[in-house]
Amino acid sequence: MTRHHGIVALAVAFAGGATVGYGAPRAAPAQVSVSSPYLDIVARYQSGDQPKAVAEMIAHPTSGLRDRARKDLRDLTCQVLCGVADCRRARAEKPAEFERVLEAWAASMPAAAALHVDTAIQAQAEDRRDVAEAHRQLALELVDLMETELAAPAGTSPIARPRLTDGPAFSGPIQTGPDPQIARRAQASQLTTLLSIWLLQLRGDLPQIQAPLARAQQRFPQDPLVALALGSLHEAHAAPNALVEASVGRQGNLEGWRQEERAFRLKSALAAYRQATTLDPTLAEAHLRLGHVLLLTGKSDEADESFARASAETGDRRWRYLAEMLRADTADARGDRAAARQRYQAALAAWPEAQGPVLALSRLEAADGNWPAAQARLATFAPRAGGRGEDPWWAYGFGQAWRIDAGLATLRRLVVR
Repeated sequence: MTRHHGIVALAVAFAGGATVGYGAPRAAPAQVSVSSPYLDIVARYQSGDQPKAVAEMIAHPTSGLRDRARKDLRDLTCQVLCGVADCRRARAEKPAEFERVLEAWAASMPAAAALHVDTAIQAQAEDRRDVAEAHRQLALELVDLMETELAAPAGTSPIARPRLTDGPAFSGPIQTGPDPQIARRAQASQLTTLLSIWLLQLRGDLPQIQAPLARAQQRFPQDPLVALALGSLHEAHAAPNALVEASVGRQGNLEGWRQEERAFRLKSALAAYRQATTLDPTLAEAHLRLGHVLLLTGKSDEADESFARASAETGDRRWRYLAEMLRADTADARGDRAAARQRYQAALAAWPEAQGPVLALSRLEAADGNWPAAQARLATFAPRAGGRGEDPWWAYGFGQAWRIDAGLATLRRLVVR
């Protein structure tokens, strides 16, 4: 890391008569700068130059980074603003000065958490999994630190967490009380946690998802995207390949165990998806995934109602396309080729550039012995587009990982000052 001098990183400048923290009045001190190589990168990210900040952070060795982040964010800030490195002591002995520490933390901690989850996503894109995991874990530790250090004082009303909504971009934050900065911090914590979970979904790392998801359920119980992620975790565990992997090393009737585990996972997924639709009836993805699990449990009429609701709640063709693909796959699995062919064709009509239905229709033609028709289908095969033009079918098994771009863009906007 290159050290940048001058007033960078966390400049704390207060105007007279302003309020900080939870409404306590304070005087107008002189401008103070808290700077270090680590905090300078956080400041660059906070100023809006996120690509450069992420590039600097991803190039930095991860060894010792956790301790450096916590020391600079907590101890160095207390030392400079209060003259005491021990934050507990500063809070107790110098409450007026400590208000300035809270003000600095309110800006720096959300930005630092965002920087590390952003770095984790970039490192994963570069196939640097160890680096990605180190930054992902650090981002969650900083969320924990925010929850501890910036919690509302005892006796005040609990913070009502903002809810994140569906769509190509997230809207919000919803105002949560007299201090809008509290709402911004709450949503930054929420998005950092969700992005961490979605990154693990992208990896297919099911065992690792449980811990951050459990914390998210405790902290954000009214967030439908948390319920959606929980349902996706159970749905993924019910997949045949996941059941086979989970049964490795077990003794006894493995097939019986897999059937019981599948039934439990599907039941749990149904409950989570129903909770998501209750929390946000307009969340199209929750209706779609609920419909899929209902199909898997043999409740085709209820599934059709959920699929119809998914399409009705949004003009996004993604949901109509995926509903047809899921119906087609279910028909194909039970050997009803005619119904499967009809559904695959409907899916192709909804998303003409998709590859999934083309491959499926070609396979059905080949299974019927019609090789010329199968080859003709493949001749129309479009290359994978990648990015926002990608066939959504390939992303379905990765939970809400498709939301990473929109979630990260919103998080970046939230922490810019």
